[in-house]
Amino acid sequence: MESSSKIHYKGWEIVPLAVPTTDGKWSASCDIERATVEGLEVFEGSTMQFVRDDEDGAIAAACEEAVRQIDNIIANPLVRLA
Repeated sequence: MESSSKIHYKGWEIVPLAVPTTDGKWSASCDIERATVEGLEVFEGSTMQFVRDDEDGAIAAACEEAVRQIDNIIANPLVRLA
């Protein structure tokens, strides 16, 4: 199982995870998390799975979606991820 480092974005951490698929491609998704007064707030599986030909492409697609999720939460803090 492969994973990437956390990526800092607007006070949040994007935590990508990529794994190879059985057909030679890569599948990636991201969790997002942030430190709050109550502790670490984690949104697991914040993005859907993105399948690409290579690991970097899969991670990039998942991280782009995580950035959109964070921007949406910042724009409307009452919205929570489903």
